[in-house]
Amino acid sequence: MKKTSRKRKRVLERQAVTRKGKGGLISTPLRAVWPLCKGLSKLFLAFSVVILVSFSFLYVYHYLLTSPYLKLEDVEISGVDHSLKAELLELGNLRPGKSLLALNLHVLKRKLEKHPWIRSVQLERRFPDTLVIRAEKQEPWAILPINGMQYVNRFGEVFKKIGASENLDLPVITGIGGNGKVSKDSLRRVMKVMEVLHKEKRPWSLGDLAEIHVEGKNELILYFEDLSAQIRLTSVELQRKMTELRRVVEHLKRTGNMAKVRTIDFNYADGAVVSFRKG
Repeated sequence: MKKTSRKRKRVLERQAVTRKGKGGLISTPLRAVWPLCKGLSKLFLAFSVVILVSFSFLYVYHYLLTSPYLKLEDVEISGVDHSLKAELLELGNLRPGKSLLALNLHVLKRKLEKHPWIRSVQLERRFPDTLVIRAEKQEPWAILPINGMQYVNRFGEVFKKIGASENLDLPVITGIGGNGKVSKDSLRRVMKVMEVLHKEKRPWSLGDLAEIHVEGKNELILYFEDLSAQIRLTSVELQRKMTELRRVVEHLKRTGNMAKVRTIDFNYADGAVVSFRKG
């Protein structure tokens, strides 16, 4: 009976030591390290996935850049004539065989808009092999004699020095830029008047206008090809004064006095004042 009790006691003691070893001496350090190991393994796995995706993307992108199916074969240009198309192709270095995907459209846009006859361009890739260029060509409306002779467009933008063989049959803007600097406000006032005349018919059309002289802050003097008199007004008046201007000139012609007129001045609230030459 005593031997059995002693055996049972030794068995129980061994079980107690085993439980103590598992729960206290061995598992406690593992419990501290295991979350860190688990986190590092997840981080390593995520990092591996990112690297794999990045290399896959680079491979695909390199394949597309070198793919024969995405080579530039055709450039469609609208808004300009044939000679200007050739100049734009040369300026943009747009030769067949270049990668359509590799074209930097922002850089190309800046290059093409540096051409003096191009005001703006819109670019579009049309896969697999076409680049579309929609160009807005500069349209000269007037000549500004500053730093030589320069073209001005309908927006009041000075855009190009006039070459020896280029068109000079346009209205001349005088009275601004005497110090080498152009007043943008003055140009905008002039262009408002030219917008009105652009819609008129002869003899008051834009093609019949010879010169616009800017005088002071707001006054303009208009000279027409077939009219010896000068027309004085402000830039905001012309549209509502056109009917009165036509009536006054028709009356002066009908009475035979038109050749004697020096000035028709609309800078009065109650109508126009006509000044005649002496003699």
